[in-house]
Amino acid sequence: MSSKDNFSYDKSISRIEEIISQLEEDDKSIDELSSLVKEASSLVKACKSKLRMTEEDILKAFGEEEQ
Repeated sequence: MSSKDNFSYDKSISRIEEIISQLEEDDKSIDELSSLVKEASSLVKACKSKLRMTEEDILKAFGEEEQ
């Protein structure tokens, strides 16, 4: 995720699912496991942030309609 402008929630979720599948395999080295876990952690954080921003946008939209 080099740029938030290029962030895709759906692509990130798909990548997290791929990583989970890879982690379930027993043939990974410690270095590979570490790298995959770090990538997944970064993606999860970005997805959480996107969800929070989306929630705020929705709340603002409904708040503006009521006024």
